[in-house]
This record gives sequence, C-alpha cells and structure tokens, in this order.
Amino acid sequence: MMIRRDITMDKVETMYVEYFHERLEEIGEKWTKRLQILVDEKEATDTAVLKVPELKKEIILFCSDFVKQMIFQKSNTRDVQEWAGRIVEIFSSHTFSLQQSVASLTYLRQILWDVMVEFSSEQEHLEASRLAGWGSYMNKSFDLLLHKVTVYTNQLNEEQIAAQQTKITELSVPIIPIAEDIGVLPLIGTIDTYRASLIQRKGIERSSELQLSYLVIDLSGVPIMDTMVANEIFQLIKMLELSGVESILTGIRPEIAQTAVQLGIDFTNVNTYAHLHQALRAILPSS
Repeated sequence: MMIRRDITMDKVETMYVEYFHERLEEIGEKWTKRLQILVDEKEATDTAVLKVPELKKEIILFCSDFVKQMIFQKSNTRDVQEWAGRIVEIFSSHTFSLQQSVASLTYLRQILWDVMVEFSSEQEHLEASRLAGWGSYMNKSFDLLLHKVTVYTNQLNEEQIAAQQTKITELSVPIIPIAEDIGVLPLIGTIDTYRASLIQRKGIERSSELQLSYLVIDLSGVPIMDTMVANEIFQLIKMLELSGVESILTGIRPEIAQTAVQLGIDFTNVNTYAHLHQALRAILPSS
C-alpha cells in the first residue's frame, strides 16, 4: 500500500472529506436500517436488540476516522485491530451473532464504496489512479477488519463458553454448609470419570475453605456408578480423612454398594446411613 508522505490534503481530498462528512448521518441511517433487517430476518441471534442512536453514533465516529485514514493511506495493522476490538465490543453488547457482524460490515463497505463512486462521478478531473488507491485501501482495510472481527468474536465466544463451563462445574459439586462445621454434598445424576475427578478436587477445596469437620456425601440421586468413579469417591474420603474431615455416606443404592464390594473398597471405617436425615441427626448434636 502506498504511503503519502505529506500530512496536508489537496483540494480534491478536502472536497472528498467534506462530501463524505455531509453524508455521515445518511450512512449511519442506512447502516442501522440494514441491521434492523438482519434482526427481523433472524440472521442475528434471537436476543439481538438494536440500540439505534448508540449504534449510529459509533458508526459515524468510525467512518469519520476511517475516511481520513483512507485519504492519507497511513493506516496500519494496529489501527485495524483497534477498530475490530471496538466493533466486537459494540456488537457483543448488542448480542449480535458473528454472522450478523460480518454481514453488517460487508454492507458498510458497500455504503462507503457507493459514496466514493458518487463523489468521483461529480469530479471530472479526478485521476483514476487516486480513486483506485482509495478503493484499494478500503478493500484491504475491510478485509483485514473482517478477519480480525471474526478472530476476536471467536475468542470472546470461547471465553464466554469457558466461563459458563466453570459456572456449571461449580454447580455440579454443590457443598452446602448447614452448620458451622458441617457440609452436605448432594450428588445428582450420572457421574462420569471427569465429574468424579472434579468432585474429588472441589470436595477437598471447598471443605478446606468452609473449615468443615464433617462432610455428608449423599448418593441417593446417583442411579449408577462404575468402578472407576466409585474408586474416585473412595479416594476423596481418604483425602478428606487426611485433612481432618470426617466423611459420611448416605443414600447408597444397592447397585453402588455392589460395585464397591466388587472393587474391594473397604467402607468399614466410614459411617454410612440409608438416608440423609439420619446422618444429620447423628452428627448435629455433637457439632
């Protein structure tokens, strides 16, 4: 891309900037109307909500900066990265999908190109090379912008998914404090190897954070447990014992008890109760 060495605009460039700025409101109006069409056609996410004044203000600022960069052709990758980051932030706040983001920026490029063509048609002495230079700058910048927006949006989505997974993870190991030093870990649903490992890790961490003396592990909501998972639970009990926390098992189903016997897991030193309320009655008076 050719870089202009001077920092002043000639007459044609000044006229183009003025011409462009006179149409900023029109550009913002056209762009936000197109966004509304995308939303109405459900090309955006179901939760997308248009804040038209805010969007129009942002795109006018963006276009105003962009046309000056285009005139001097001095933009660099850092400029585009900053633009992309800001656009992703705006679209994210409006809960727009990546599909809508790309479609809207593609449409914006067409709007800016149309303005440039309209201006050139009114200028008899505008050199074709200058128009080509502006067009080349616009296309290269928007290509890079679209690429960066896609990358940043995917990164943002991955971060959100990771945050949601962390939240789900926390909820899957809910240690509930019911007294000063007593906690209950109600396990519900199928426990696979990953979740069993998570229960072991979080069980130790949360018991320490809550300074528990007793942890009641209720298995009444677990329909089945394979040998590896049963062993993970047993290891949790041993680690809690080493940490000074007494484990109590409740709600052991016959199938789970059978698995433990087959594994040779010795629960002789672990207090077990058929129901959670029985365990609580046994330990609450001594707390």
